[in-house]
Amino acid sequence: MERSRVARREETKTSAKQTNRTKRPKKKKTGGAGGKGPLWKKLLLVATGLFIVMMLAGGGFAAYAIATAPELDESKLRDALPLKIYASNKEEIKKGGTSREYVSIKEVPDVVKDAFIAIEDRRFYQHNGIDFRRLGGAIIANITDGFGSEGASTITQQVIKQSFLSSDKTITRKVQEQWLAIRLERDYTKEQILEMYLNKNYYGQESYGIQTASKAYFNKPVDKLNYAEGAMLAGLPQRPSAYDPINGDPKLTKGRQTQVLDAMLTTGVITQKQRDQGVEQPISKLIDPAPKSTDDAAYDSVIFDMVSQELEDVFGLEGKDIYGQGLKIYTSIDKPMHDYMNEAIKKDQVVQLPDYAEAAATAVNTQTGEILGIVDGKNPGTGTSRRNFAKEPHQPGSSAKPFFAYGPAIENEKWSTAKMLTDQETEVNGKNIGNYYDGYRGTNTIRNWLKISANTPAIQTYQQIGDDAVESFAAKSGLSLKEDESISPAYAIGGMKHGFNTTQMASAYATLGNGGDYIKPHIIKTIEYSDGSKIKSPVKPKKAMEDYTAYMLTDMLRDVLKPGGTFPSAALAFDAAGKTGTTNAYKDVWFAGYTSDVSISVWTGTTKSGNNNELGLSGPTNSTMAQNIWKDFVTKTRDRTPAPFEQPSSVLSIGDELYVKGTKEPVVEKKAVPAPTGLQASYNEESESGELTWSYNDSALRTNGYDSVSFEVSMTDPDGQQSVLGTSSTNRIGISGLDPGRTTFTVVAKASGEQSGPVSTTVTVAEVETEEPTEDEPTTDEPATDEPATDEPTTDEPTTDEPTTDEPTTDEPTTDEPTTDEPTTDEPTTDEPTTDEPTTDEPTTDEPTTDEPTTDEPTTDEPTTDEPTTDEPTTDEPATDEPATDEPTTDEPADDENSGASTQSENNRPANGNQGRGNDNAPAPEETE
Repeated sequence: MERSRVARREETKTSAKQTNRTKRPKKKKTGGAGGKGPLWKKLLLVATGLFIVMMLAGGGFAAYAIATAPELDESKLRDALPLKIYASNKEEIKKGGTSREYVSIKEVPDVVKDAFIAIEDRRFYQHNGIDFRRLGGAIIANITDGFGSEGASTITQQVIKQSFLSSDKTITRKVQEQWLAIRLERDYTKEQILEMYLNKNYYGQESYGIQTASKAYFNKPVDKLNYAEGAMLAGLPQRPSAYDPINGDPKLTKGRQTQVLDAMLTTGVITQKQRDQGVEQPISKLIDPAPKSTDDAAYDSVIFDMVSQELEDVFGLEGKDIYGQGLKIYTSIDKPMHDYMNEAIKKDQVVQLPDYAEAAATAVNTQTGEILGIVDGKNPGTGTSRRNFAKEPHQPGSSAKPFFAYGPAIENEKWSTAKMLTDQETEVNGKNIGNYYDGYRGTNTIRNWLKISANTPAIQTYQQIGDDAVESFAAKSGLSLKEDESISPAYAIGGMKHGFNTTQMASAYATLGNGGDYIKPHIIKTIEYSDGSKIKSPVKPKKAMEDYTAYMLTDMLRDVLKPGGTFPSAALAFDAAGKTGTTNAYKDVWFAGYTSDVSISVWTGTTKSGNNNELGLSGPTNSTMAQNIWKDFVTKTRDRTPAPFEQPSSVLSIGDELYVKGTKEPVVEKKAVPAPTGLQASYNEESESGELTWSYNDSALRTNGYDSVSFEVSMTDPDGQQSVLGTSSTNRIGISGLDPGRTTFTVVAKASGEQSGPVSTTVTVAEVETEEPTEDEPTTDEPATDEPATDEPTTDEPTTDEPTTDEPTTDEPTTDEPTTDEPTTDEPTTDEPTTDEPTTDEPTTDEPTTDEPTTDEPTTDEPTTDEPTTDEPTTDEPATDEPATDEPTTDEPADDENSGASTQSENNRPANGNQGRGNDNAPAPEETE
């Protein structure tokens, strides 16, 4: 029993212990007060562990970066490595920085050294290569704004970077840069390092090193510079092209110099008075450039300028990151194309530009936006007088219409190409807008108005779409307005405050050929650093417009290069589209056109500083020079036939018109084909031959939307048999072998499957005479036929009893077109002022012919009319005279623009030219496209 009690007691103790052990963990799970302390301890341990790991990893990374850093090479420290530029075929275009005049730091005035130190590295003499105070601020900026947003490079670090490293903003490069900067400070004095820096920098104007720059800008050695000049030079390395006091923006140049002067004042190296004097002194008074060497002509300055600007603006590099580091720049320049374009314009190989005129052009790849070739001008000049006309903005004239009128309408309102607008009096800011042609042409499609470049429909389109939609559409296509511009309806026809340059226009039109994707025009494809690392262009496509907008504009612009358009002589064997543009007095004449693989814009004109007495271009080819240059470039500089533009699935067609899928099918109104007028016949019975002639209003044809016309001539012989005589593309056709009796001729005009109303005339051939040919008309007719020479004066008097029966005779085959001819012959008198007058030129028959039109044609007998036909051969002459004057289509002013003739010049339309301005800045309506 005792053992049992003891056993039970032990079992109870054991059970209690087990119970206690199982209850304690439950208290921890409930989150009691005693559980917080250990958790923080664990978190602290984890954080400490991570810190140690990061330190070890960081140390290892730093050790690796240092181990792989390049060795200090004194030759690289002291030499400025040249910048090399290559064309797309890897041919070197330009070599920069190959000539440099090295200068000792002893020759550099203290005030100049102070300028550089004040703006670049104020604690240069205090740090050991790394400015930790400046580094701290940069770290905070990089944390808040992203890595690489702000640098903390000292002058020592900049020397290292320019000599050995790329400009990539990576941790590895920064570690290497700092390590090498410390080593450089250990091996060289501060003065030696500053000397390296001043001689390595690029200062613009082909100037590497401060001595070369001093002579380039001030025409004197560096030891003669004062503090204001030193401040200007100290500001240049950051952005040499932008701050260039000769070719850069004067406001930017002065602003940068002021920054340096303020820094010098802060560090105490100049007084407030000196600072103010330096700020007040104009840059133009400060510089005195040295004459340029003739060797500079061998360099392709326009490409170098574009590369320099793109390295700064697109790649975000500062000048000190670019020059003297041995960069290799691989560009998109098509060297053969670029050279050909420059030769053609600079040497007048395509057109003969007047001495006072200028020209510029840019070609870009339609699909990539890469610049293939560029022409800065015929005579861009050198040195301080050098200009880049391909970079300068020019008024675009009607080449703005696709982007400031019809494009926004299609994009935002889904207009079809059959959208109807009325060419009529239109007012902008209290002024009536006119066209380059006289008057207005009624109602038609936007396709037709863009094709013939009418002004008032474009203005009306802008007014319907609105300012914001138009400005946004143009900006997305690369045609952004300046901050000081306020858009207005005049912009629809190119009446702008500033305008655009040839590169902007070429890339905007490339957007249309690229399905609506805009790609910022760029020239750099790849950058290669001296260490072998590479960076590709960051430029990417952006959606500017829907594909239906791009294609519908392209399809309408195809018509510009066809008969009836403003560049009908293009006659290209491949698919292309484009637009003309002209401003008042031909001060600006454009053609911007594109294929599926290249977009080229050409500008010709005069400038503010080189006007033709402020009159613009003059001469018979003023309106076609840009067109002819463009055609030459697009046909001779590409080695393959471009593919046709592809119609996207978002576009549907009805007849020749297009509309957006999902919208209501447009009603396509086919306007009537105008009928011929003034149909006349001349026929010589002896030779049994003659011709029909008529007039035609080509202007009315084009106004109704037709490009070309042909004429079908049919005849009804004396037996009533009808047949087609033939078809003519001119205003005349020969006739022969007519049977005796009355033959009726009918002419209709045909265009695009449509046909005009008919116009008719008759010719009556006398029957073969019998033995008694004159029995019916005894002797009354004989006198008239016997005295042909004097018949007008003498025989006409006696025959006054039958006054007009003799004269009407056949003379008036034209009068046989009873009522239809009378009115129609009246109409041409306005179109062809000289065609109705020929009858008064007939020497001997002028009196009769003036009587003859009167009325008697219906009453004359066939016989009597037959005889006079032979007696009055002169009646045939009016018909033959008239054709000669009818042939030309000079009645159509638009045709002059199409053919390139100068009849529609400013001299012919001063009134319209003035009306064309939408505001004070707006040029006249488009001229002679």
